[in-house]
Amino acid sequence: MGGPTQALVDFVQASHFDDLPQEMVHETKRILLDSIGVAIAALKTDKGRYGLDMAKRLGGPAEASIIGSSLRASFAGAAFANGELINALDYDAMIFPFNHAPPAVIPSALAIAEMAGASGKDLILATALNCELSTRLSAAVRGRKRDFTTPEGSELGKIAGTKDAVSPYSLTVIAGTLGAGKIARLDPSKMAYATGVAAQFAPLPSLNWRYAVRIPMAKYLATGWASMAQVMAVTSAEMGCTAETGPLDGNLGMWRFFGGDVWDPDALTRNLGREWMVPGAVEYKAYPCALLFSIALDRFIEIIEENNLTPEDIEKVSIKTFLWVASQKRFMAKEIVDHLAAQFSLPYAIAAAAHRVSLAEWQDPERLTDPNILQFMDKVFAEAHPDYLKVSREEPESNMTSVEVVAKGKVFKGEGKHARGFDLTDEDLVQKFRTNATKVLPQAKVEKAISIFFELEKVESVTELVGCLTP
Repeated sequence: MGGPTQALVDFVQASHFDDLPQEMVHETKRILLDSIGVAIAALKTDKGRYGLDMAKRLGGPAEASIIGSSLRASFAGAAFANGELINALDYDAMIFPFNHAPPAVIPSALAIAEMAGASGKDLILATALNCELSTRLSAAVRGRKRDFTTPEGSELGKIAGTKDAVSPYSLTVIAGTLGAGKIARLDPSKMAYATGVAAQFAPLPSLNWRYAVRIPMAKYLATGWASMAQVMAVTSAEMGCTAETGPLDGNLGMWRFFGGDVWDPDALTRNLGREWMVPGAVEYKAYPCALLFSIALDRFIEIIEENNLTPEDIEKVSIKTFLWVASQKRFMAKEIVDHLAAQFSLPYAIAAAAHRVSLAEWQDPERLTDPNILQFMDKVFAEAHPDYLKVSREEPESNMTSVEVVAKGKVFKGEGKHARGFDLTDEDLVQKFRTNATKVLPQAKVEKAISIFFELEKVESVTELVGCLTP
């Protein structure tokens, strides 16, 4: 085996907790805190219940815990359920280049760490490796791509009308397998085989869900399956299963079957271990809904709080934002058929905010049928912001959005270009976790869990943390 796959295996094998920069250790703790909190808040959702039911159906010994639940399952079943839970509310963090890595890579490390009685340092290291390698793999696949509008080259990986021509999500199965294999202490030979098994288990990426009228549970990636695939890949290699040992290498590497026509392995291995991409690249979600709504919600909440506006005071909410949001039915849906429709509906998000619903309860069944929220949605309207394209050319990472609220005979206005996700502080994330976790867990366990997260490197066994995350 040689090439980029070997480089990743060698890097993981040689990595130790003490090699991690302090900023990477700290960011990893924040990712774990945030991800586990949103999983707990998702237990009442359809997707959350499906994850738990699947874990029960899979059966097997009670090896690992399901977050926020008293249920224990096989470590494969627990990884599946926890992967579905973390992603269920669409409240999980994103790591850029655009990548929903946490729900796909944390559950495998957590399940194997609990089963093996691994330390807090082991869990931090594995999670850091998983997130870093997912980010690098994303950059290697997506860093260079073309559209149908480009005349030269092949048409592989080109989808008319999108900039996301190649999806990297399935590559998280490779990344997560390497981190989980580190906790399982696979030797170099078995680690190499594990990457090959992981490549076989990884699903092909799909973008069709983006055009579905009704949002499906399985979107860019079935995160439960991806999580389970990783623990199965590690276990298969541990038991002696052999597989190709260079799934990322050569002209017929895994990237080719994702539809990519250019693969940039240098983006994957450049300064690996010397420079870490994750710190500063994580965007945490302030709201349990599509990230595109964040600026509108920031401005709307500022307006109603500063002016003490009640839902009854408000006559109309007019939002000007990204044309894609204003023009697509799913983003403006006012028929809330399930919690997935709610998380992608701008009118629903504004209505929930107007009624001061706890963020942890936005997608609870009783909120989805609340007549006050549903009626308020008729007051919400959206259109393309006239300056959106001009501002985007000057600031490619911006999302120009304005909000006008008509209430009490006045018009209240707010405008912004950037969401708060990249600058959420530790205290912001602690409060988010507290809000999410106290929905299910006793306050004493919530506070103990918070303290453990921020001193996780001192924990001798991950079971100490897990004990605070179950009723």
